[in-house]
Amino acid sequence: MKKIILYIATSIDGFIADLSGGVDWLPPPESDPDDSCGYKSFIENISIIIMGSTSYNQILSFGEWAWPAKQTYVFTSQNLTAIETWISFVNEPPKKFVAKLKRSGADKDIWLLGGAKLAHSFFCDNLIDEVIITIVPVYLEHGIKLELPHSPQFQESCRF
Repeated sequence: MKKIILYIATSIDGFIADLSGGVDWLPPPESDPDDSCGYKSFIENISIIIMGSTSYNQILSFGEWAWPAKQTYVFTSQNLTAIETWISFVNEPPKKFVAKLKRSGADKDIWLLGGAKLAHSFFCDNLIDEVIITIVPVYLEHGIKLELPHSPQFQESCRF
């Protein structure tokens, strides 16, 4: 298995979503046609996506699934319905799940997409190998914060 990478965007004041969990403050992908923030090269090196159920439900509301070629695991205690065969649901501790994933021998990196609670759990269990944060020049003042301890493995990718 390669690295588990938390690749996420925050507002200048450290929020990953507004009070209602919305992310409409994020710039659209077409706002970075030259890939100056490196998303295109990042996603090419990903074979698996991990996310929480809130992120999953929010992404479903955007329309067509953006990553049909990527196996996706959704951590949840709810009974959710997968929209496609490449989406699986996980109801076990992250440490136990990652141990199984390591045995499967993923050929590329793994994207820990979010949200905040899942990222915190992975971080506390030392399961994150790299953190890439894009800071968007927006002040939200309230919302869902990305609360992780500072670490030398943090890398700020770019600012819009």
